Parts: sequence; C-alpha cells; structure tokens
Amino acid sequence: MSPLAQSLLATLLVSLISLVGVFVVRWSERVEERLLGFAAGVLLGTAFLDLFPEAVERSPGDTHVFAAALGAMILFFVIERLLHAFHLHEESHAHASGYLILIGDGLHNLIDGVVIAASFLVSPELGVTTTLAVAAHEIPQEIADYGLLVSGRFTRQRALTLNFASGLTAMIGAVLCWAFRGVIEPHIGWALTATAGMFIYIAASDLIPELHHVRRRGSWAHTMPFFAGIVLIALLTAVPG
Repeated sequence: MSPLAQSLLATLLVSLISLVGVFVVRWSERVEERLLGFAAGVLLGTAFLDLFPEAVERSPGDTHVFAAALGAMILFFVIERLLHAFHLHEESHAHASGYLILIGDGLHNLIDGVVIAASFLVSPELGVTTTLAVAAHEIPQEIADYGLLVSGRFTRQRALTLNFASGLTAMIGAVLCWAFRGVIEPHIGWALTATAGMFIYIAASDLIPELHHVRRRGSWAHTMPFFAGIVLIALLTAVPG
C-alpha cells in the first residue's frame, strides 16, 4: 500500500471516530475520565518518545527545529482563545454555537489530517503512532462535541451526520499535505516538532487539567490509563522499523 493510501485510510478511520457519539448513552463518566488519562499519556508519549527524536534525526545540525513546537503551541493558544470568545453567548445562541463547534472541529480535523499524512511521509511506523495519538484524543472530544450539538437542539441523527462531515476534513488535510509534499518534505523535521507541540498543548492545557479536576473529586482511577498510554507508545517505538 502506498504512503498516500495509508494516509487516506488512517484519516478515514479517524473520521469514523466522529460517530462514537451514537454510543454516548452507554458511556459512564468514569469511562470518559479513564479515556482522558489514556489520551493524555498517548499524546505526551508520542511527542517526546517518537516525534522529537525523529525530528532531530531528520534535521541534523538544525538547532532551531524546536522553535516549530513553540510556534504550534502559541498558535493553538490563540485559536483556543478565539473559540472561547465565540462561546461567550453559547447559552443564548445554542444552535448557532453548534455550527461554530462544527467549524472549529472541522479545522481541527483538517490539521490532524495534515499531521497524519506528514508522519506517513517519514515512515509507516511513525504514521501509525501519530494516528493512534490523534485517535486517542479525538474520542473524548467527539463525545463532548456530540453532546454539545444535541444540547444545541440538533436531532441525534443530524448531530451525527454533521459531526461525521466535519471529521472527513481530516482526509482533505491529508490530500493537501501530499499535494504540497514538495514543500513539506525538505522541512519535515519542523513539521514533526510542530506536531509534537500541538500534542503537548492539547495534553497539558486541556486533558491534564481535567484529570486534576477529577482528582479533586477523590478519584485516582485515571492514573493507570495515563501511564498505560505512555507505556504503549514506548513499546511501539521500541519495535524496530
């Protein structure tokens, strides 16, 4: 299978995660908390154990390659601030904010598609671990998005359909990455550290604070899934490519 086909298959699988909301009624709060811990561990493990080492190997002598990680974190900070600004009137404009959620999620998935395709440009192994990291944080996010859409007076079927449509933008991102691979490949180290910065930001600003909130309620059950996510990535990266 060609790297482009691998990228499209991986992004299709990630897009299908948007349909997880159909099972949301069967999910307990405890399950979601454990999943948040696992996602945080996978994201951090992928960033530090896979993406950063690969970026260093791909950019020998480039002492500024890690600036891309900082740039990605700053960019995501600004984007998140803008999204919070849009959500200030969410209670009075619930239906309209649902479309804002879809737009934001679509852009997020577009970036995920670029990230996945850029990883497959390097190697199938890196593509798999990056896809796993993206999928791990997409599941709790898609559950939350589905809940917000339903609470915003969307029917369940419409919420699932629109959520899936926004998920498919990941495939568009993958195609765009391959269309401009001539520009991306010479700077693949920077692309990898930018991806790592994105993963670190999501884990540190969104997932881990939520886990600490869970801990304040007296639950430590998320601790083992957090470490399990890190160990899983460690094992995957230890397998010779």
